[in-house]
Amino acid sequence: MRKESQQLWLEKNDETVTIGLTPELQEELGEINFADIAELGTIEQEGVLAEVEASKTVVEITAPLSGDIVERNDKADEDPSILNTQDEQKNWLVVLKNVSENQWQQLTE
Repeated sequence: MRKESQQLWLEKNDETVTIGLTPELQEELGEINFADIAELGTIEQEGVLAEVEASKTVVEITAPLSGDIVERNDKADEDPSILNTQDEQKNWLVVLKNVSENQWQQLTE
């Protein structure tokens, strides 16, 4: 199941939710040249998911859901330009587990 929140796409598969950048957010940011993605561990809703520096702005991206970060896009640390691609296999930020079903249901589809 797929939803969007805060200009992020969220893809739920069984026990995990993958979060990435929508084309709208990519356009708003411009060319991304630095990304500091949250480390593995627990994150609260509205906690800082990533700090991104781009050609048009510097922004903190906050988490639309609480959960446990079980995977992060380490390649974006080395090459933040991959977050500019339309390929969702590359422009994702984190994978969460233990997401509140109530929080998930409150997001729009």
